[in-house]
Amino acid sequence: MPLAKSKKSVGLGNALMNDRFGKGKGSDRKKTSAITRTNHATGEQYLVNEKQDASWVKMRSVTQQGALDEFLATAELAGTDFTAEKMNNVKIIHNDHRNIYLLSAHEERSVLGKHRMHKARLTVPRRPEWDASTTPRELDVRERESFLNWRRGLAELQENNDLLMTPFERNIEVWRQLWRVIERSDLVVQIVDARNPLLFRSDDLETYVKAVDPKKENLLLINKADMMTLRQRKAWAKYLKQAGIAYKFFSAQIAKELNELRDQEDEDEDEDDAQPSSSVRAGKQPVADASSSEEGNKNANSEGAAEGDEDTQILTVEELEDIFLQHAPEDAGADHKLQVGLVGYPNVGKSSTINALIGAKKVSVSSTPGKTKHFQTIHLSDRVILCDCPGLVFPNFAFTKADLVCNGVLPIDQMREATGPVGLVTQRIPQRFIEAIYGIHIKTRALEEGGTGIPTAR
Repeated sequence: MPLAKSKKSVGLGNALMNDRFGKGKGSDRKKTSAITRTNHATGEQYLVNEKQDASWVKMRSVTQQGALDEFLATAELAGTDFTAEKMNNVKIIHNDHRNIYLLSAHEERSVLGKHRMHKARLTVPRRPEWDASTTPRELDVRERESFLNWRRGLAELQENNDLLMTPFERNIEVWRQLWRVIERSDLVVQIVDARNPLLFRSDDLETYVKAVDPKKENLLLINKADMMTLRQRKAWAKYLKQAGIAYKFFSAQIAKELNELRDQEDEDEDEDDAQPSSSVRAGKQPVADASSSEEGNKNANSEGAAEGDEDTQILTVEELEDIFLQHAPEDAGADHKLQVGLVGYPNVGKSSTINALIGAKKVSVSSTPGKTKHFQTIHLSDRVILCDCPGLVFPNFAFTKADLVCNGVLPIDQMREATGPVGLVTQRIPQRFIEAIYGIHIKTRALEEGGTGIPTAR
């Protein structure tokens, strides 16, 4: 006998449909405080909150808000309209054409004045003084106390003066590696990115090196200089000389290409030595154009040396090592090896510079996979030892978060807002270059239409 079927239709699918479109939903919608209104001029619909909160709700103390709550509260105070587009997309309408994630010219000048005023407070944490009688426990306590005071000072500087700072290293163990590198090095080389040297340079680091020992020397090595034109190198050379900063231009990429070219030439010579009579039996004359190709790379490497002077020259590996040796202590003994400390931000090419120096010397170095957690000593030659410090992010000022994204300080994969960085790129790079590189046509709003005629992120 078949089972009787229920008169009521049950099931997960029906339950979900009833939950979404079932009875009572209309009454729930009526209870909401938001009312849909229509703009008759444009035909767009938007939501208006007509309900006023009770007085006791308005007087509630709010000491901390999440990102979304803060955004909605700010938008409500500013009287921003939210226009519904298609499904559930939300569009924020601004009456002006200014990007709220960037600073105006007046605001940028004001912030720059603050940066100059408080520049001296962007310090590197100092290692407390110690001697042979200091126990490891005492030194550890002193270091932690000094480091904590340093972090508190930076936090106070940022909060009390409404300043934006770049992310900086907060792990004392990494700073301890820097302290040790400075203490044992005769020359401290600060490697910076040529695309924005001042952002990656720490003024106070050079002061700290001299405070440890006045005999120690500083050198600013501007890596990736092949990305700069001769005119740009001349401008930077003039600025750095006027500021009294010892500097040199270098390109780890060009040095790498030269090393690979030399390796290829050595392999070709070995093959020719192994088969000396093959070309003779074939009646062919050997063609030796390797030296000419190497000369071409050297000419590209030292672009500007013929047109200007050595102040704008991009050094080769051999020339860079000669610069290191020029900073050797005068009172050092014959058996003393020059110790060169290499310091810099992550991703400025510090490792590439070391690899270029090692590759040119054919030095065998054990591979160290992963991020370097401790400083390493590399015997470059019988006269030079390299002290490689782990990548360090020094504290510095910034104008906006868009600056941090464009300078590679903040990773792009963590970016939640793109109009700021894109707007900054359109401000700094001419429209014709962007269109030529990407093969696109950027539409701009003319002055007659209320625009500026300049590309924006929109």
